[in-house]
Amino acid sequence: MKNILRLFLILTLIFSCSDDKTTDDLSGFAINGRLLAPNGTDPIPNAMVSARSNNTVVAESFTDVQGQYALSLPKGNYELTFTKGKFSGVLQIDVEGAKTNEDALLDILPTIGVVTGHFDHIEHVLLNIGLVDPITQEPLFDIIEGNNFGRPSGAHGHRESLHMSQNKGMMDEILLEPNVDFNFEDLMNDPALLGSYDILFLNCGLNESLEDMGDVLMDYVYNGGILYATDWAAGYLNDITNGGADYMTFYDPEKSGTSLTTTATLLDTTLSDWLELNFDIVLEDTIEIDEFLSSWQVVDSYDTTTTISWLEGEVSYRDSGNNIITETKDLAFTFLHGDGAVFYSSFHTENYDPEFSDVDRIMEFFVFEMSVIQP
Repeated sequence: MKNILRLFLILTLIFSCSDDKTTDDLSGFAINGRLLAPNGTDPIPNAMVSARSNNTVVAESFTDVQGQYALSLPKGNYELTFTKGKFSGVLQIDVEGAKTNEDALLDILPTIGVVTGHFDHIEHVLLNIGLVDPITQEPLFDIIEGNNFGRPSGAHGHRESLHMSQNKGMMDEILLEPNVDFNFEDLMNDPALLGSYDILFLNCGLNESLEDMGDVLMDYVYNGGILYATDWAAGYLNDITNGGADYMTFYDPEKSGTSLTTTATLLDTTLSDWLELNFDIVLEDTIEIDEFLSSWQVVDSYDTTTTISWLEGEVSYRDSGNNIITETKDLAFTFLHGDGAVFYSSFHTENYDPEFSDVDRIMEFFVFEMSVIQP
């Protein structure tokens, strides 16, 4: 009888230990890593991370300001989906224990169009964050002629061959010709073609003769498009802003800004932390903005209930009497319109430096961030 009781106690202990191990497994293993831009270098903040097994979401989290994420997952096979607005990425993992440094790329891209301008080169930013075919070095976005209308159809080639810098992974040559067989005028006259783009960039210095077709862009945004415009492209936003009655009011006289640089105060902690922790380029939430034209478009005011201001700085501009006024003005904005959103800044990326400038970093942040701003 004693032997039977002893055997019962041993078996109970064995099964008890086995149950404890199962419970430990179900409690999950620590999984962590970083989410990076397509260039494999720059961290992506505030992106959603979802772990799916058999098409069921098991766990979710968000990346921090340095692109880091952490999940707790039981043993098994998972698909990790990373989402930042219209950008996404996928990583397959097999969990048998704790996993570290499970880095992923945000490399499933939206459809992007860039309209060329004489003074702005957002193409430079897009190339350097990795929107380029790693084999052919061709940009993974359309470059649309924004100045020369009425030219013969046919896509242009690049002025120079593109190649990556060996030590920094940056694009050395950023002067690109259009790579599609239609121009901005064609695009504005074809709402279906315009609507095929998730994001459209209007570079400063594009042809301003089509500003009276701003209602086309208003419809594009209202139906879910993301529109990015800088400086002199402000005229294309007049229909969206209802002539300044909604969202923001552009200062009259136009293009009256005279400052070439300002020490701007960042008004968003995520932006300032992202710049400081990842690139060490923010000092006490301020940054130098030095990408102004000699005559740039000032934003006079904006509606704080509908529009976000990202940074402000002391600048100078001329009034209608040609007098110089110096005061603090807001310099970069986003707002929702219908199912889409608009980004506008009085500064841009006019430099030809193959290295990323501080202003380029700010623009990089907005390339991803503006795609998230949805109703």
